[in-house]
Amino acid sequence: MTNLRELAEADLAITLEDSVNGFGLPGILIDPQTGVKAHTADEIFGQIIYDTSGVDSETGAPIIVHRAVFVVRRSSLLRVPQPGELWVVHMPTIPSRTAPKETFVCDNPREDGGSIGFIRLYCTRTKQATP
Repeated sequence: MTNLRELAEADLAITLEDSVNGFGLPGILIDPQTGVKAHTADEIFGQIIYDTSGVDSETGAPIIVHRAVFVVRRSSLLRVPQPGELWVVHMPTIPSRTAPKETFVCDNPREDGGSIGFIRLYCTRTKQATP
């Protein structure tokens, strides 16, 4: 490694992707441009945060929002999600790597951690239409 940013990005293989000893949970991320996986491995591992903080639109008070955030290492993707794109991810709905996966639509990709190599995808579970 030649600099601190490269070292921090390499550490994400442990802090985000390690599914045995760390927080890594499996997902399959679909690129909206190609309709196929956005990563070379069968699954991509990342950290899934199932609730995020938000602000109540009426009172301005801080609240917990039940919306998953899938955090992945940028270098594990074939291409970086762009603002305005709707990506699809199949991921577990509970923090277990063996749990069944459900389909989520992800929007508003943010590289808040772009300087150290991670991207946040804000995901909403899709719902089946009832006849």
